[in-house]
Amino acid sequence: MRQILAVLFGSLLVVSTLQAQWNPPNVLQTEAFVSVDQVRPGDTFKVGVKATLDKAWHINSHKPTEDFLIPTVVTFDSLAGVEIGPVHYPEGIMKKFEFADEPLSVYEGEVIFWAEVRAAKTLQTDTLRISGTFSYQACNDVSCLAPDKSRFEVAVAVVPAGTPVQRINEAKFRATVLGELQGERASQNGIDQLIAGRGFLLTLFFVFLGGLALNLTPCVYPLIPITISYFVGQASDRISKSFLLALVYVLGMALTYSALGVLAAMTGGLLGASLQNPVVVIIIAAIFLVFAASMFGAFEIRVPMFLTRLAGGSRQGMVGSLIMGLTVGIVAAPCIGPFVLSLLTYVAAKGDPVVGFVMFFTLSLGLGLPFLVLGTFSGLVQTLPRSGEWMAWVKKVFGVVMVGVAVYFISTLIPEVVYVVLLSAVAILGGVLIGFLDKSRAGFAWFKGMKVAIGAAMIVFGVWNSVSAWQENNRPHMAWQPYSDALVAQAKAEGKPVLIDFYADWCIPCKQIDKKLFGHPKVIAASEGFVALKADLTKDKSDWVKELRLKYQVHGVPTVILLDREGREFRRFTDELVGYSPEEFVQVLEGARAGTN
Repeated sequence: MRQILAVLFGSLLVVSTLQAQWNPPNVLQTEAFVSVDQVRPGDTFKVGVKATLDKAWHINSHKPTEDFLIPTVVTFDSLAGVEIGPVHYPEGIMKKFEFADEPLSVYEGEVIFWAEVRAAKTLQTDTLRISGTFSYQACNDVSCLAPDKSRFEVAVAVVPAGTPVQRINEAKFRATVLGELQGERASQNGIDQLIAGRGFLLTLFFVFLGGLALNLTPCVYPLIPITISYFVGQASDRISKSFLLALVYVLGMALTYSALGVLAAMTGGLLGASLQNPVVVIIIAAIFLVFAASMFGAFEIRVPMFLTRLAGGSRQGMVGSLIMGLTVGIVAAPCIGPFVLSLLTYVAAKGDPVVGFVMFFTLSLGLGLPFLVLGTFSGLVQTLPRSGEWMAWVKKVFGVVMVGVAVYFISTLIPEVVYVVLLSAVAILGGVLIGFLDKSRAGFAWFKGMKVAIGAAMIVFGVWNSVSAWQENNRPHMAWQPYSDALVAQAKAEGKPVLIDFYADWCIPCKQIDKKLFGHPKVIAASEGFVALKADLTKDKSDWVKELRLKYQVHGVPTVILLDREGREFRRFTDELVGYSPEEFVQVLEGARAGTN
């Protein structure tokens, strides 16, 4: 299909190229601008390029979704005396067109691109002229023009060192930063960290296993033999019909949860912003504690009986199976609600309906797999352990997990040492209770061994968490101070270089950089004489964080900025710093101290 689409697109391009040669419409205009009114030798500033497209026309994004599409590229001409950094391209919008089967990543309306420029200390010219080429291909919904280029140029005066410099065009550059802030949706959910560390497919596998494990809860497990008997009774010993009934049941279950995931993603802006509010975080943690108390038997959350009857089978045929599948998620809510809530917070923060659908569809497949297998091969039901005391033990296991999740949710509101102590205590005490003090019994021989194994695993995790935190806190660290404008001003007055680390608690690369570079003895030694500042951007909805990000034009984390002895930006790093060796970063620090690249 992709090859056919490429041929069609190529034919469309040929025809539209011939048309463009006769009457090429001017559908795009470019404008270049800078972030300062004048430049001093050694200064670092930004140059932006704004592309304005006529209505009904679009250009491909910098990273098109199809290989044969022509990307938008901004190229700066080489210029003596200045160093121009990489171009920052905005994310394209996904839009469906008549000539393509799948949505394409494109730019529409006004789009701003920018790059960082550093003037050499030896810059001699009176006027700095920065120019370049904007390469693109414009299309509408039915045709495309030939690939084209637009030239741009901006001039800025060069003044002697020490001359006052004013920021200009802040609204234009602010639009690029706020746009990225809105799209970033930094999640404080452990699922987001799991995806960052393990990948999306492996995360889906863990979500599937989570759904599978939820079948052991007291809200779901008793429904299995009831539901299977319904399938067997309807199928009249025909495996094909039993399988079909079970499949419809599972698809009904998937429909309920997938709709929930899509809804959470589509309304995620509200919930995602709310998760930055400490009051909301505390309320969510309290909900998990309520769930935990229910798991430990303090009270019981009941579902109306008519819903239970629907989930257990009160109608015949495929319609009955579908209704059972649609309602079983509600019946199971008292036990699986906490797990679903964790997924909801991630999906809402992500704001992608496709991700929401896939996540919850995967969860429902894990939850429905036993029904599908046992419904098809009904004889396997006889091998399942009977309900009994062991299910009360399963509830306690989930109760310990819920307390741990509550602690995790408030981690950004309490000191790190308190968080580590609380989480380790929950794991160790929960492991002792689950594995060794609980008196629950079961009719199958391996239950006792499973209790001990899971309890021991919890204890090991608690000990490991404490030891890891102790080792982290006792290894050498740089002399970090919380960021403040006063400390930056003081460093400039004292002629000291400044190192600013912009980070967030949810940022995986930030932690890698902190461990690999900032914790290395050579880097620590080389940083002596620097004013080392940590700027916490975890709560990126706060006014202070927004102002700080706009002031330093920080578009994401990690970002590390070095200021020289005169308070001017010397170097800026983002996630490429993860690939630096300690020796390479030491050279950068020495250059910042000396004021040379």
